[in-house]
Amino acid sequence: MQRSLRRPAVAMAVVTALGVGAAVVQTAAATTQAGAADASCTGYVALTFDDGPTPGNTTTLLNTLKTAGVRATMFNTGQNVQANPDLARAEVAAGMWIGNHSWDHPYMTQLSTQEQTSQISRTQDVIKQVTGVTPQLFRPPYIDTNDALRAVERQFGLTEINADVDSQDWNNATVDQIVANAGQLQSGGVILMHDWPANTLQAVPRIVTNLHARGLCAGMISPATGHAVAPDGTTTPPTGGSTATCTAAYRTTSNWTGGFQGEVTVTNSGTTTVNSWKATLNLAAGVTISSIWNGVNTGSTGTVTVSNSAYNGTLSAGQSATVGFTGTGDPAGTTALCPGSPTDPTTPPTDPTPPASGVLAQVNTAGRVTDQGSTVKYTWPGVYFEGRFHGTSVGIVLNDASNDYEVQIDGGTATALLAPGDVTHWVTGLTDADHSVRVAKRTESPWSAGQFGGFVAGTGGTMLSKPAARTKQIEFIGDSWTAGYGDMSTSHDCSAAGVNRNSNANQSFGALTARNLDADYQINAWSGMGMVRNYNGGNAGTNYRTYYDTALQAVDSSAWQRPDSWKPQYVVVGLGINDFSTALNPGEPWANEAALVADYRAAYQAFIDKLRARYGANTYIVLTYPYLYNTNDLADSITQIVKQRNDQGDARVRSFYYDNSALGLDLLGCDWHPSQQDHKKIATALTSFLNSLS
Repeated sequence: MQRSLRRPAVAMAVVTALGVGAAVVQTAAATTQAGAADASCTGYVALTFDDGPTPGNTTTLLNTLKTAGVRATMFNTGQNVQANPDLARAEVAAGMWIGNHSWDHPYMTQLSTQEQTSQISRTQDVIKQVTGVTPQLFRPPYIDTNDALRAVERQFGLTEINADVDSQDWNNATVDQIVANAGQLQSGGVILMHDWPANTLQAVPRIVTNLHARGLCAGMISPATGHAVAPDGTTTPPTGGSTATCTAAYRTTSNWTGGFQGEVTVTNSGTTTVNSWKATLNLAAGVTISSIWNGVNTGSTGTVTVSNSAYNGTLSAGQSATVGFTGTGDPAGTTALCPGSPTDPTTPPTDPTPPASGVLAQVNTAGRVTDQGSTVKYTWPGVYFEGRFHGTSVGIVLNDASNDYEVQIDGGTATALLAPGDVTHWVTGLTDADHSVRVAKRTESPWSAGQFGGFVAGTGGTMLSKPAARTKQIEFIGDSWTAGYGDMSTSHDCSAAGVNRNSNANQSFGALTARNLDADYQINAWSGMGMVRNYNGGNAGTNYRTYYDTALQAVDSSAWQRPDSWKPQYVVVGLGINDFSTALNPGEPWANEAALVADYRAAYQAFIDKLRARYGANTYIVLTYPYLYNTNDLADSITQIVKQRNDQGDARVRSFYYDNSALGLDLLGCDWHPSQQDHKKIATALTSFLNSLS
């Protein structure tokens, strides 16, 4: 189930890259300005302007941008391009990049698939005809999106771009407020602005000045990743910029039972000014950062990156900045270094040993993966890999710029690894002993496969035999509830960090229930998909059953080769929210709700037949469902299906109701989905129910 946001305009930090790798097409005139990476930049951000081109506003905006010496991405509506072709050509001539913003700015998720296709295709066509540019980026109006819409975007090779920062210029923000909001931009980030507010035009020069003071420059949006990169498409700043030598030192400023305060001092020990800096804080085992000031931390345990705040990033030669933080645990052994220092714990150990006989030979995993020997691919949420090693460090080999992960050492507090890209992520500073390591995929990526290349032991260490598989197994089948859609959010509005960044399948009720039962598990879920009908009738012609048997969902239609060892004692199915939570639209194949109900029940019975044939008579198949305010069709259908199976002698088909009132669910996740607290409550109740079946 996905309830789309409804408000005049909003930014949501969701970036869904649909695998488009080519650079944005632009005319020769556009490449003549700021076409190469700037050696003075330590990072790039994307300035974007929606709703143009419009007479009077666009010309002034282009002049403002040219005077400031920056380029931007213009998300234009098709009707405005058609009405103002000269302005659209002027945008390209000024070096701007052009994106698709629909034909006339509707709420896209309220449209049929055919209407969505028309909105996008007409805009693609008119922009191409008028400017010669074929957009590769699409921003949905009002940031109103769901999986069905993204499937339509994919047909046109478009990458969906929302925003990391909302300028709030659409909401009558003052010039000062717009500038302050832009100050939240970090390297790779995208800011949402519009071409019509007068305050935005006044804010642009100050925004650019402030960005330059932090070492950030305006760049393009990569269609491959959805992040800002240099204007020439390179992903990292060139060498030779302001990278003066730095030193970092840690000290504990106060200490008490169970906690402490510490500080990291970073000093520019070179001869040139730096515009931004970062340090590596290697926390002692058991230490967790609970709060920080004068800086920004990435991670809170183990090896943590600390970078400057907006106001203390510029350090002249010999100048220092200090970041303070509060931690829990014993700080003894905590150290701080600048990246690249000879003893930097983030520097990969020399001569790591790669997996000798393939990834699957060294890890325990129950997820659906395709084995390619030196690497495995996967798309389903919650896929995890567990290994063992001896030594003080371990590397996690990943190639995935779309998904977020959780990493755990020895079952400790999980740390986040956000869209890591093609890297070996090192965990260092461990005691010289045997350790366990676990990495789990947090997010959904039905159109983009992640890759895991195994674990590697650091210098002097060795990989050990893989952990034994657990005797219990459980498979979860479902939609956004099962996938942990937005479960880490504490607000229905996820514009602050986006749905992806707020989603964590590793903390969903499925993963929590499996851990309660000490079971290996699969989370085979896809947001927005239903048994016979998807959310709001989207993506017609497909449904969850279309993809259930695949290993890589929409990436590859090849069937998953189920190993003989996968024989779950429990299969928990949660399909039906998307079938019934929205009213039927004209043109859908069901004449009325009764016809939809009949189709749903027949399809569900056939799906249970498939599961029963696959897993045998002893597996419990549990059909789950929540409260739907608009209909009893889902609850009535589940009740009838279970009764029919039981009457036919299949006593191991049961039902389980997620009772909002009885469980005390707050539904504070993104778009009214279960929150992290809700998932814990559901897991507790479901664990008790499954235990009662044994």
